[in-house]
Amino acid sequence: MLNFVYHPTYLKHIAALERRFPQVKQGVEAFKRLCDFQFDPVQPRQVIAPAKLHRRKQLEACGIWKIELAVAGVRSNQSPRIWFAVQGATIVFLCAASHIDNYDDNKMEALAESLVTDIFS
Repeated sequence: MLNFVYHPTYLKHIAALERRFPQVKQGVEAFKRLCDFQFDPVQPRQVIAPAKLHRRKQLEACGIWKIELAVAGVRSNQSPRIWFAVQGATIVFLCAASHIDNYDDNKMEALAESLVTDIFS
């Protein structure tokens, strides 16, 4: 069983997204269920399509990933993106954004990398 941790920045970002996309909570819960298979520390199985799940960076302490979250009623190119870190059986949700907000991918990745040091340092 995986342990999910939520950085305060992620909680702030996801709350803002939830005000616009009420179904985002169901999307996150579905993603967490898939993580139990995809990131199983003993026997991982690929259950998330590579087009939706992207390894962004491998650090000494953990790997940083980005998922294009499936949300009902939202076009896939506008789906919220969630950056998270994986270390063993721990998954830390770091930050979230949507292309509707025209976010800068490089800035979000830099933010995710800086936030991961809060957790794994």
